[in-house]
Amino acid sequence: MENGPSQPGTPALEILRPGLSPSGSHENHVFNTNPVLSLADVFRHITAKAAGIDINHPDPDTLPDGWLHAPANIFKTNAESEYVESFEYSGHRISVLHLVYALLTYGLQPNILALELLKKQLKDRKVRDLMRTFFRMKGRPMNDQDLQLQLKIAHTWGAVVDGLFGVAAFGQEMKGWASKYFAGLLVPIVAAKGTPSSNGTATGNRTQAALRELCLKRDGHMTVIGRVWNRFWPKDVVPPPRTELWDYGALKACHIIPHGSPESLNLRELLVNFSGDSFIVDMINHTSNALMLTTQFHSSFRRFEWSIEAKPVDGNEGDNWKYVFRKFNPYLPRALDQHADGEEVLFGGKDGNIPSPNPELLNVYTALARVANASGAAEAIDLILRDEEEMRERGLTGRSWGKVGQNYLVRQLERLSAGGQTPL
Repeated sequence: MENGPSQPGTPALEILRPGLSPSGSHENHVFNTNPVLSLADVFRHITAKAAGIDINHPDPDTLPDGWLHAPANIFKTNAESEYVESFEYSGHRISVLHLVYALLTYGLQPNILALELLKKQLKDRKVRDLMRTFFRMKGRPMNDQDLQLQLKIAHTWGAVVDGLFGVAAFGQEMKGWASKYFAGLLVPIVAAKGTPSSNGTATGNRTQAALRELCLKRDGHMTVIGRVWNRFWPKDVVPPPRTELWDYGALKACHIIPHGSPESLNLRELLVNFSGDSFIVDMINHTSNALMLTTQFHSSFRRFEWSIEAKPVDGNEGDNWKYVFRKFNPYLPRALDQHADGEEVLFGGKDGNIPSPNPELLNVYTALARVANASGAAEAIDLILRDEEEMRERGLTGRSWGKVGQNYLVRQLERLSAGGQTPL
């Protein structure tokens, strides 16, 4: 690839910043003609153009706070594409382009993800030659996550998409990369069972009991979302007035990042790539990775229907955080549905010495929820897991399992090969 300064030219309309006209006083600005883009943005523009996604929707930096209110056609389209066919998982079709776009839009380290994808693409000589033809490059492609590219003035994004997808290897590598993150990251997270008793050992049971008691003390024997009071509270604890509670129930400590993630090497690798930090899977049995929830709340949480996002409080350089409720499904359990999207959630109201949920862990899970919902993967996974549950309940085996059973059994083998019997 060549290095070179930005050059003025015909505006690339597909990459205009929102609200800017393709003509007038902005015409000679670098960002309005052929801007220098990060590697993640280059792949976002390619997939958006190929999928027909409007890249000129409101600023992507603010979109995560309200994407549910954006026009449905931004993300929700048919899974089929003239450029790359969708992949099939357990009888359901998943859009490659929409999943790649969502991963690179909501992933916490999109350039790390994009660099991983680029390395796969550059294995093919024709793809390498086309990348040199279409783009000027700044940085080193194989080890610099801050690699920046600039579309050469003689080309359009339409020509880039037609050229790259005209090479079979380009679409195949993108399809393989998208299916890896779907099957290896999103499905295992959603399919994770309730917080286990660590293989049923006495030590594991004591660990889980200790985690639950700490979280109960931290949150005052209630769920901070849904305000469900612990039905089995100790005699020395006085419950708040009934007017302040929405329900009573059995509570349990539930992991944010699923129990068993460190033992699954594939899931661990993909989580680290997505988040950019190995810390994410290093603190599993800890109050910083736990929420007090009911069984119903936990099931809804694991299906990416809601999450809690952490935001740094202005002026505190990340040392102080504000937690807010994020709603991804308009039909939540009644107690959860009383929370508005963006409503503040308070932790540590009773015992400030017990750590609140780690903001990084919460934000990783929230980002995964955005990817799953924006790409349509959440709905597909829910249908897949329902199919598998029906198969198990009916006791079907052999040919009748079909592809549903095959994918399910592959996940079971991966769990066993990870060195433990504990379900994710």
